[in-house]
Amino acid sequence: MSVQDYGRAGDAAAPSPSLWKDFPMGAVAKNPGRYVHIWEDFLGQFTANDVQNCAGGQFVVIGTNPDTAHVTDEANGVINISGSGAGNDDAYLCSNMLQNELISVNSGRRFWFETRLKLDDTSADVTMLVGLGEAALMITAANVVEGSTRNNIADFDFIGFHTDNDATNQGAMETGYHQDGDSGVVTAVGAAIRTFGATTTYDDTYMKLGMRFDGKKTVTFYLDGVALADTLDIDDLTGDKIDDALGIILGIHDLAGGNDDMKIDWVRYGHEKFAGGY
Repeated sequence: MSVQDYGRAGDAAAPSPSLWKDFPMGAVAKNPGRYVHIWEDFLGQFTANDVQNCAGGQFVVIGTNPDTAHVTDEANGVINISGSGAGNDDAYLCSNMLQNELISVNSGRRFWFETRLKLDDTSADVTMLVGLGEAALMITAANVVEGSTRNNIADFDFIGFHTDNDATNQGAMETGYHQDGDSGVVTAVGAAIRTFGATTTYDDTYMKLGMRFDGKKTVTFYLDGVALADTLDIDDLTGDKIDDALGIILGIHDLAGGNDDMKIDWVRYGHEKFAGGY
């Protein structure tokens, strides 16, 4: 009999046991109406080498000029998204809204999120946004990241991972959050977790980005299956919660053009609709 070590980061290409160890998969099967569970590895949603503006199923590709969203020649389903090549383009893969007040102190409702993705050129003049955001953020994707100002985001709810840019190269990747009324400045949760800059170290290299809310007061972030030391205390949020319904948003803002690409291998997400689970 094989035994899964749930404290481990796990296979580099698969969801991380360390993050998903307490996800109630058995309860989801018994009572699916009490849970949301999304597993998307982009098999069968796109025509090979065909440009498409909209994914089937749970996701849609949006942005300023998101005219390249297609499968790649990589096995096991990988979607490539990018802008048109013009400056200040956006391309984002977005889901429908998943839950109102998904993050609220002592809600008793947990959530789990993880994705595996990569950038072809991590030193390019792009910024990246990966996590959960409100509907208005997705609808106005051109305002997701504006210009080259560090930590700038449109005035909407968001939590997850983002990068800055010095108008030449992508800079630091941080975990952070933004709430309505924060005037566009993302609040970082601790120190930068990866610095891209002019280096090619992380070019065309997959990374797993994830987070988990314990249903009480803590959001823990994960990089490649390893829990990061800096966590978000829900008490730090205005009103001890994020008010709006949130959905999955993954994508890039291309400052100066040049067809910078993000490739997404898979996305996994789950939450409890009601306190106490099953």
